[in-house]
Amino acid sequence: MRRGEFLSQVESQIIVVSAFGRGHWVAADLAQKGIKSTLVDVSSLLGVWPAEDIEGPFGLFRNERMNALQLERLNSEDAFQEISNGFTIWLPEGPIELKGPLSKFKIENSELHSRIQESLQDGQVGVKKSPSLSKNLRSLGFQKNWLLHLSHQIAGTTYISNARGAQIGSALPLFAPFLMRNATRFGVERSIEWLQTKGVTVIRPKALVDIAFSSRKQIEGVEIGGEAHGVLHLDHLIWTLSSEETHFVSPKIGQYFFPIGALNSEWSWVRYRLQFEECFERDHLPGHCLLINDLESPWTHENFIVLQKTGVPDQYDAWARLPSDQRFNKEYLVMRGEKILSKIRERVIKLNPQILSYPQEYYYTYSQLGAPRYPVYGLKKKNLRGKSRYRNLHLDGPEVWKDYSWNSYFSAQEEFSCDIEQWWKNKLLKEAKNARKDLQS
Repeated sequence: MRRGEFLSQVESQIIVVSAFGRGHWVAADLAQKGIKSTLVDVSSLLGVWPAEDIEGPFGLFRNERMNALQLERLNSEDAFQEISNGFTIWLPEGPIELKGPLSKFKIENSELHSRIQESLQDGQVGVKKSPSLSKNLRSLGFQKNWLLHLSHQIAGTTYISNARGAQIGSALPLFAPFLMRNATRFGVERSIEWLQTKGVTVIRPKALVDIAFSSRKQIEGVEIGGEAHGVLHLDHLIWTLSSEETHFVSPKIGQYFFPIGALNSEWSWVRYRLQFEECFERDHLPGHCLLINDLESPWTHENFIVLQKTGVPDQYDAWARLPSDQRFNKEYLVMRGEKILSKIRERVIKLNPQILSYPQEYYYTYSQLGAPRYPVYGLKKKNLRGKSRYRNLHLDGPEVWKDYSWNSYFSAQEEFSCDIEQWWKNKLLKEAKNARKDLQS
C-alpha cells in the first residue's frame, strides 16, 4: 500500500490486533507503563462463537506469581469459582481429586513415582527444569509417570503420544487450587470496558484491509475498514491471530505475515452440550473433570473428555479433542457424540445423557466459522510456528503459546512487553539527548 492511499491517520505507538480477549492484558500493561496502545478487536470477523466456546475447557490453576494487573485481567470478565476438590481425573476405577480430602492418600498409594508428585506441586518443575527427572523419566514405567505426561498434554498446543507428553510444553500445576467460570457475553463486554479504564483505545473494525510498510523489514501501519476506517500508524504491532485466522480475515495480510500459507492444526477441541437426568449422582458430579477411559490409549476422541458444568443444573458441556479435518463432517460429529454418551453411561447409567446441541461446526460452514478456537498442532510443524518476518511484529496466539493456560498467555506476552518497554526507554533517552543538543546549539 502506498503512502498516498492512506484514508486517515490515527496515531498510536503500539497496535494490538486481538480476538477473544487474547491481547487485553498486554495492551493494558503497556498503557500502564505510559506507552500509548490501541487494541483492534477482530473477534466478530472470526466466526459465530458462543461465550462458552471462547472460554474453553481448561479452567485456571491459581498461581501466586501473577502480578496485580494479571489478576485484574482475570477478574475483568465473569467471576471464577474454585472447585473445592481441585482438578479431577475420572478413571474407570474412580475419580482422583487432586485437592480433595482423600487426594493425598490416593496419590501416595498409587504407582506414581514420588518425584513426579513433587514436580507437579506448583507446576514449576518439569522435565526441562529438572535434569535428573528427565534422565530417569524413561526408566520409569508409564504407570509411574503418566500424570506428568498428562500435565503437559491436557491443555497443550502440540499433540504428542501419551508416553512422550512431557517432552513438549510445560507442566500444569495440577495440585494447585483449580477454578472455572461460566462465561457470558456480558463478561466479554466487561473486559472491553476494563481495558478502556486502563487508557487503551479500543476499535472494532469491519475489516482488516492492508498493511503499510516503511521498508522490507518494518511495518508502518495497519489499514482497517468500517466506520473508523483508515490507517493506524504504529511503532510496534502485536498480532494475536494464528496463521489460519489471519488468512481467514484477510488473505492479503496472511500472505505478508505467513507466506507459506495457513498452518493447519492436527486436532481441535470441540464442545457438545449435554443434558443429564436428575439423580443423586448428577448432583454430586464435580464442576469440572477429565474423563479418561484408558490411560494407555491415545488421549483423543471419546477417550479424553472434559466434562464441565454449565449455569443450568441439568446441563454439562463435553469437550473432546477430534481431528481437525473432520470438524465439519456432520456424520462424524454425530457418531463421536454417541460414543461420548456411551462412555458417560458406562460410568453412571442413571445420568441418561442426551445431546442438546452439537459443536458449532455441525451448524455452520468453514466460511462462517473459520479456524478452530482451540487448535492443537502436530509435532512435525513445531518449527514453522511463531516465525516473524518483520522487526517490529510480535506474534502471539495459539501457534506461540505452549499451552492453553493463563500462565502461558501471560508468560508469552511478558517477554515482548519487556522488549517494547526497553525500546520505549531508549526512545525517550534519545529524544532527551537530542533536546539537550538543540539547547546547546
